[in-house]
Amino acid sequence: MNEAMVVVLYLRLSVEDYDARIGEQDESNSITAQRNILRDFVAGREEFQGCEIIELCDDGYSGTNLHRPQIQKLLEMAKAKTVDCIIVKDFSRFGRDYLTVSDYVDQIFPFLGVRFISINDGYDSADYNGMTSGVDMAFRNVVYAYYSKDISEKVRSGKRIRAEKGKYLSPFAPIGYRKDEKDKNHLVIDEASAGIVRRIFRLAGMGMSVIQITQLLNAEKVPTPSTLKNEQGLRHKWWDGIGGEKQWFEDVIVRIIRDERYLGKNIYGRRYRPEVGNHKTKKSGKDNWIIVEDCHEPLVTPEEFQAAKDMLKEYVEKDTPALQPHLFSGKLRCGVCHYALERKKTPTPRYSCTTRYRTSGFDCMKGHIKETDLAEVVFQAILLYCQTLLDKQKRVKKAARIESVPNLQKQVEEYQSAVMGYEERKALLYDSKLDGAISKEQYIAKRDELSAQQEDLEQKIEEMNAKIKLLKQQQNGDTPQIEVFETYLSSDCLTREMVEVFVDCIYVHSDRSIHIDWLFDEKGFQNEQK
Repeated sequence: MNEAMVVVLYLRLSVEDYDARIGEQDESNSITAQRNILRDFVAGREEFQGCEIIELCDDGYSGTNLHRPQIQKLLEMAKAKTVDCIIVKDFSRFGRDYLTVSDYVDQIFPFLGVRFISINDGYDSADYNGMTSGVDMAFRNVVYAYYSKDISEKVRSGKRIRAEKGKYLSPFAPIGYRKDEKDKNHLVIDEASAGIVRRIFRLAGMGMSVIQITQLLNAEKVPTPSTLKNEQGLRHKWWDGIGGEKQWFEDVIVRIIRDERYLGKNIYGRRYRPEVGNHKTKKSGKDNWIIVEDCHEPLVTPEEFQAAKDMLKEYVEKDTPALQPHLFSGKLRCGVCHYALERKKTPTPRYSCTTRYRTSGFDCMKGHIKETDLAEVVFQAILLYCQTLLDKQKRVKKAARIESVPNLQKQVEEYQSAVMGYEERKALLYDSKLDGAISKEQYIAKRDELSAQQEDLEQKIEEMNAKIKLLKQQQNGDTPQIEVFETYLSSDCLTREMVEVFVDCIYVHSDRSIHIDWLFDEKGFQNEQK
């Protein structure tokens, strides 16, 4: 038994594990089935008794790449040497890209001292003693990779056939519609929101500009598409603004006015995934769209649609190339409304909050803040942050040298012996009850007292084992973040790389003060990214 060992059970389920025709889950690969297999395996092995068991699960992620939240957390644990063994149901749960999987199993995990077990494949890296897993695993993963690409193509082909028949295949209905309860591939009018859409077309047709429509809807607190989806109980992470108050944006109005689905058409294929397993999509040319007319009841007439669309001449529809990330891409938000700040690409780039143009009631920052000024403040904050964390790490390591791991381990052994003593005392107590030496009430009272004392000891054992593990890491210098802090302390100016390494989000308040959410906790360990 090794109480200090940390074992991670990794589970994964993706759309690849669903039947493409009827959407039914393959029960053999379900999360519940995987969990049962992994836990039964661990429970049946004496070497894992008393180990710390951690479960990480990626539900709804493809196995063709490692862009998964929990697999990234697992790999960070491996690099930080906070996991000793990884167990999966089979290799495909870890990944379907045979080159990547083989690289991790044959090279990276052995180098990091992490044991890897694939139950259904009968693979245990401990059996290889430094040798590679060989042709068998590589061939198996070639099959997984081929299977993943093959089924993806079949799913895509099947969807196009259904789209050509007029089936609605998007996961969510556009505002103004809802999915038919009798046929999820058919849209019906949602009277609760249809009036909002009709009003937008009517206002645009009367000559009102997009910004004027946006301001009017926000002033009247008209429910936004995301508000309506949340009210319908749809499972999705919709941005909820500050205090749950959502806003209308100009681009939302423009998308509604240009959406031909309001003419009764179904449109499929406007975006596509460039590769299997990639969750990022790209726009596809209109030639590749599948447009089928008269699929559902229209919300507006062709004349109303065209009249509204004619008002969008200032909003030129064009394919914009992918922008290179600037210094603060995806990191800057208003500290009041929490919406992203807009960057003006002037000779001296600057940022401003545009919420005040759309709605009132928020005391957001007025005017703008220069990128150069913001960069200097953030740069100095990062330097101070690095120095503070380095000082803390030095104090912790000094304290770790003072405490003796052997003494703590000896104390754990003493506590474990005491726990066994409590078990023996409870057994003798039970015999006394059977012999009639004590009453049932006396037995229950004494048993509960002993159990409580035993639980206290077991809690102490758990805490001390965690402390031993932490002390070992600190004494061995297993805190790779220290090197990160030291590297950037010698920087001359702020770079995009520094922002990505340290900053989760920067909030700029109305008085131009800033608040930074860091990617490291107060002890210098990396937080799980949102």
